[in-house]
Amino acid sequence: MKRIALALLVLATLARCAPTPEPPTTPLKETTPDALPPVPVPEATAEPAPSTTLSMHYIDAAAALAVDDLEKAKTSLAALANESTGELQKLAQAAADTGDIAATRERFKALSALATTMDLPDGYSVAFCPMYKGGSKWVQKKETIHNPYFGKSMATCGSFAN
Repeated sequence: MKRIALALLVLATLARCAPTPEPPTTPLKETTPDALPPVPVPEATAEPAPSTTLSMHYIDAAAALAVDDLEKAKTSLAALANESTGELQKLAQAAADTGDIAATRERFKALSALATTMDLPDGYSVAFCPMYKGGSKWVQKKETIHNPYFGKSMATCGSFAN
């Protein structure tokens, strides 16, 4: 029974690694400027709308944690907090205000739970480590895994979630 469960786990992991086929694209219809509807101009507001695209400061913090560079991670997290609003700002500042790398990583997990729901920059993807605190996600460039939760001790632990 244990061998069957192990075999199923291995097959499920390998299936997730298989490339997914891209859907066929349809050619765009040519349009003339006269055929386009007018674009409404938004009214000026006192506060800019919060960005829905994840900041590179988050990406820099993840990369710094992956190589155990606490000071660079804290600098990037503080910069993220300074440019953000709401819950993202609060979580980034909490992660920046820690005293050691273990606490920073724990607060980075809470920040990442929000960050992984945002629009990602091109070429970036959500990664997942099943071993850190019951499973933890983060965002990084879609290439070799660089685990921010274990740093150099388990640098490639994890896989891409999508």
